Amino acid sequence: MSARRAARVAGVLYIVGTVAGVLSKVSSSSVTGAADPLSEAAKHSNAAATTALLVLLMGMSLAFIPVVLFPVLRRIDETLAIGYLIVRGAIETTCYVLIAVGWLLLAPLHGLVAAGSGTASAHLTDVLTANGVLALVFCLGAVMFYVLLYRSGIVPRWIAGWGLAAIPLYLAADLLGMYGAVGIDSTAQSLLFAPLAIQEMVLAVWLIARGFLHTPTPGRAETPSRPSRHAVIA
Repeated sequence: MSARRAARVAGVLYIVGTVAGVLSKVSSSSVTGAADPLSEAAKHSNAAATTALLVLLMGMSLAFIPVVLFPVLRRIDETLAIGYLIVRGAIETTCYVLIAVGWLLLAPLHGLVAAGSGTASAHLTDVLTANGVLALVFCLGAVMFYVLLYRSGIVPRWIAGWGLAAIPLYLAADLLGMYGAVGIDSTAQSLLFAPLAIQEMVLAVWLIARGFLHTPTPGRAETPSRPSRHAVIA
């Protein structure tokens, strides 16, 4: 596909993945907030199954972004583009699949363990740990992606710079949640996640509405002082 169409498709995939992720948080709230997650998952098996499907939808949508953008990004730096493809396209997708399987196992496990045995909490902890690993993988891929965007100037550098500045906050939210310094899905954690989440939606809208500012030159990054706003490729 053309670079313009690739940008639009990537923007749509960003929005689909983000919406699916938000909806998965909503559908899973009744289970994650329960004292006995297995029992709650058995009572609301549809919610657990819906969460698994939404996680998969989010994972597949986000995994295809590096696939769609690879022909463009490889012109900037092929090594970074391949790394981004592997991390976001393969490793991150595997994490999403594991998380989805974990949600699907919650309800069946209710019939195999005694209520209050602690197995429910242990299994839910495993799912949340997988979420933590996913966030670390996501941050690594995001750094590669925004370095490519900033070096090339194919999108406004303030958008790429915003992404790079927001990644440490996203990583801090993940690590603080993993070590119990802030609650999982708490207001404090959500505030730390917010800058990158908002930035990704701004990037998605830009890609859909404007596309790339210019065609990247293979093997050469533009200097920050070179203006590139005048050309939007078709």
